[in-house]
Amino acid sequence: MSFREKSAWITLITLFVLTILFFLHFPQPWQVSRPDQFMFHVTLLMIATFIGVEIIAHIIIAIRSPRDARTPKDERERLIELKSVAVAFYVYVIASLGSVFVTLHLGANQFSIGYLLLLSFVLAEIVNYALRVIHYQRGR
Repeated sequence: MSFREKSAWITLITLFVLTILFFLHFPQPWQVSRPDQFMFHVTLLMIATFIGVEIIAHIIIAIRSPRDARTPKDERERLIELKSVAVAFYVYVIASLGSVFVTLHLGANQFSIGYLLLLSFVLAEIVNYALRVIHYQRGR
């Protein structure tokens, strides 16, 4: 398994786990007096955790195979990246526009729209890295 495939696996698993943990921490309106402020702090904690896990995991895999980590991307890896980003772009556009239209018609506040846009971005990144893993597994 190459360094970039390991990197894609790390990012995919980290995004997936932290997204699940994020949505498990959504409070009920009667549990917290200011749910928007509480969720802002949970969001910052999840982002900091994501950055920390990514840095530590990439340092570990770079130490285990330093030569593989320093090699430049070849044509196959660039093609894999382009294919997965192209699909993730459409996922992001459709999900973000859909979340704005749905929340506006349901009368949601700006925090709900913001969190659904964040979810759209995370969903697009999960699709991006899942497709990278699939393409690396297939070899094209």
